[in-house]
Amino acid sequence: MRCIFLRRGEYKIKLMRYINSNMNKCLITKDLTRNAMFFLFCLFSFKGVCQSGESTVSTLVKMGFENVGCTEDDKERIYTIQNSAYRLQGVGIGKAVDVIQKTGLPEGKSCRIIVLDNNVPQISLFYQLIKADSLPEVSRQDWNVSYDLGDAWKQARKIKKVNSSLFKVDIVVYPELSLKNLVITQVYQVLFNLSPTIEVSFWKGMSLTAQMVIPVYNDGFEMMSDAVHNVYDRVHPGCVSLSQTVRLPYNTWATLSVGHFMANRYGIDLSARHVLKMDQRFSFEGRVGYTGACYWGCFYLPL
Repeated sequence: MRCIFLRRGEYKIKLMRYINSNMNKCLITKDLTRNAMFFLFCLFSFKGVCQSGESTVSTLVKMGFENVGCTEDDKERIYTIQNSAYRLQGVGIGKAVDVIQKTGLPEGKSCRIIVLDNNVPQISLFYQLIKADSLPEVSRQDWNVSYDLGDAWKQARKIKKVNSSLFKVDIVVYPELSLKNLVITQVYQVLFNLSPTIEVSFWKGMSLTAQMVIPVYNDGFEMMSDAVHNVYDRVHPGCVSLSQTVRLPYNTWATLSVGHFMANRYGIDLSARHVLKMDQRFSFEGRVGYTGACYWGCFYLPL
């Protein structure tokens, strides 16, 4: 906000548009009357920035974010977001933070952003309001990133989310390049595939993945087994699995997967990850599974 004071009989204040998320502060302390007028006008402008959470939710949904919600109590305002608009998670979260800083910060209390992945909470970004500063200049560095959700998730999990990710089908094509150096007479054996994949979720934490592998170029890759056909030369299924992820207490996540995995294996797999509370840069991970070998023959057309 830019304030221009004219000394010709009356004071005029010209309000300019906000540029980015920063607001210039003008403090003039020559007499009590002038300070009171300035405070009232600045307070009015700050309310214009601290819009309701619903308008910020609408903006985030238009940007492509999913599972967007907002709730608040006497202490803080809580947003939930899931990035699906940007390929890199860091870029997407940064864009959401910029929007919330500009139009969604509450007045007189703190703000928290809970980042979801397939409707499962992952991390929390918390902004603590500085009470001594009436017009805070908030930047990305002012947000504290943590795996701890505190008591916020108990309240946020009841939010009615907008632009739900459930029942939405994502189609992704993965390129696969494999190189082997096992033959003396050949520098590298090369395999290049394209793997179109369908991913969909029907409930919180659930993911169904169906993948088909289409060989494009094969120079030397063969099945080292008793399989009848060389699967590397044929269109064959890739990863076809059903998985369920849950967040457990004490910053622990667990994922159970069942189906046909890569490297011609099928079975069941359980993985878990725990983030240390004393230092969240470190974590423990474990995995256990029961799998068997399987070979794909080919697709048959009914006669």
